[in-house]
Amino acid sequence: MAEILNAHGSRNDIFVVPMTPRDFASDDELRAFVQRLCDRAGPFGGDGVYFYDAAPPVPEAWFFNPDGSSAEFCGNGMRCLGRVVLDLRDASDAVIRSGSTEYTVRRGASTEEGVRQVSLEHPAVDFSPATPVVAGRNPLTRARLPEVDQALAFTAVTIPNPHLVAEVDKYVEADLAAMGERVAARRDVFPAGANLSVLLPLGQDEVFVRTFERGAGLTASCGSGMAASRAVWSRISETDPEREVLVRNVGGTATVSLKVQDKQWHPVVRGNATLVYRAEVDPAALARDAVERYDEEERAYAAREQRNTARLREAGVETAA
Repeated sequence: MAEILNAHGSRNDIFVVPMTPRDFASDDELRAFVQRLCDRAGPFGGDGVYFYDAAPPVPEAWFFNPDGSSAEFCGNGMRCLGRVVLDLRDASDAVIRSGSTEYTVRRGASTEEGVRQVSLEHPAVDFSPATPVVAGRNPLTRARLPEVDQALAFTAVTIPNPHLVAEVDKYVEADLAAMGERVAARRDVFPAGANLSVLLPLGQDEVFVRTFERGAGLTASCGSGMAASRAVWSRISETDPEREVLVRNVGGTATVSLKVQDKQWHPVVRGNATLVYRAEVDPAALARDAVERYDEEERAYAAREQRNTARLREAGVETAA
């Protein structure tokens, strides 16, 4: 039996599981478990799985997308995992290794509604990665990509996941989904795939971001997408990197700034890490029983989410979910 914990950052719901990939007999068995657990038509459903080992001085973590593919890390998921590690250690801050990178997580003040928050410091963003996001076109800043869209200008950035970000003057969900599908289909152009985000300015120090995630598609939010978009926003505008910007998405909000260190930008994302439920499951035969819900946390978040939804409606942002 294994314990699974479902938590979310801005409604990007992630399973946090105290297992490692080594606990599975094969890669195929691991992928099958992730796919079954994340399947929305199954007993549970989610946007990805963070496996972790909290025993080492620096806890180790491994993230997998709903299709069973692995990723360097997940921003919203790291905040959720960060909260778990901080609670386990009764600590105010901790360092967690995901992929080849170490991330610093810190407890944040709860919101007025009582929503628990975690602050996540990313490694420096890279606008000129050694491995290009777009094959043969590196660096890429505000460039046209006819393979994706004829009109928009994109900026490529790794964080460390590969991202393409474009500023828009109107959000059209169908257009974002179509562009994301084109990126996913063109591995000759995007060898590692890419998360595709659109950024819509809403006012001073306030933007809307939505991401089509590789391996997941449209989700309520994408933590690394918010961080990448915030970095691009300072790259293409005159916004002070260290200024806090409120990033809105379909599932909620986060505050993002860029800590300047050695002439590099390190995104700092502060947002919710809300526990939804926990359950004991047999990895070989998932069944939805013995589920313990965190209803008080969900009620607190629902109150905050209602405000965000009203602001997006006021700004004319229309989304299917």
